[in-house]
Amino acid sequence: MNHARIWLLCCLGCPALHLAAQSLGVQRGGVTFDTAPEAPVVLAPPPVRADGDLLMAALPVVREPIRFHLTFGTGGRYGPYPLAHHARIGPPHAAYLLNLVDQGRGFTLTAPHATNTVHGPFAVTNGAPVRLGQAEMTFARVAPVLTVTLAHPDRINQLPLIGIAPDSPALERDLHVLRTKYAALANRVDAETADVFFHGVPRVTTRRSGTLVSPTVSPSQRDKQNAARGAELSAVRFLETLMQQHFRIRSQAMTGPLSWQFAMPPGDYLFCAMQKVKDPRATGVSGLATVIWWTPFAFDGEHPLALTLTADNAIIWRDVFVLARE
Repeated sequence: MNHARIWLLCCLGCPALHLAAQSLGVQRGGVTFDTAPEAPVVLAPPPVRADGDLLMAALPVVREPIRFHLTFGTGGRYGPYPLAHHARIGPPHAAYLLNLVDQGRGFTLTAPHATNTVHGPFAVTNGAPVRLGQAEMTFARVAPVLTVTLAHPDRINQLPLIGIAPDSPALERDLHVLRTKYAALANRVDAETADVFFHGVPRVTTRRSGTLVSPTVSPSQRDKQNAARGAELSAVRFLETLMQQHFRIRSQAMTGPLSWQFAMPPGDYLFCAMQKVKDPRATGVSGLATVIWWTPFAFDGEHPLALTLTADNAIIWRDVFVLARE
């Protein structure tokens, strides 16, 4: 707390400040007393509420086409190829053109140099035969996964904490508890970083330099940073506990230094990732902050999904839930 606030707190006990409201004129300014017998007023915004429907942050999860191989012999295979209209199947110099038929339940292949030659239709079920001239192959779907890629320029050399939670009544109950904790943290930070108006404190002004002492006192920048940092540490601990309890689906494979794949049965899920990043505004020796990626998503067990984590779609703990103000 700065020296001005300490001085003002001391002034509150001075009997002279309990005189009737008055204005003492001086040659180049004035002293105005406000002696209303009221408690100091914290000029914080209205508090947020943790009630109503559970509204959360969301990210764009991309649904990609089904992918498949054409297998032959005892272990040979071509692909993988996207099961998409007008996808090109085969080598670039002699690729067949794929056309979906029967509302996606089958496909045909058009010869590259003879557009009147159409092979099929072929079923899109595992083990279905695919014949191209004398070549006999088998249709084999690629198991769908969620691929997550991290691309944050300010990340530190430490892997993020990533997990997926299946939707369940227990998860929803604990999300309501987490929202209540986050609302309390947000209200605490708002109060600790707000200006405070002290009744009965003089406002001293001069014509040359303006206001010297004001009944409205602002916390120091350090106080504001410490309040925000303390709330962030608490919010991260709460979220880490939730992840230990519910976010038990972890990556089964890494396809790159910052790319993970998750396999799961069909259903509704909640994704969460936390990463330490460099932040010049962060307090402390480390100069780090924690960013979060958070989204619910549905997985149909057929289409692969893709999610890219960037600086632009990262959020902080205050943005996980949509909190309305009173």
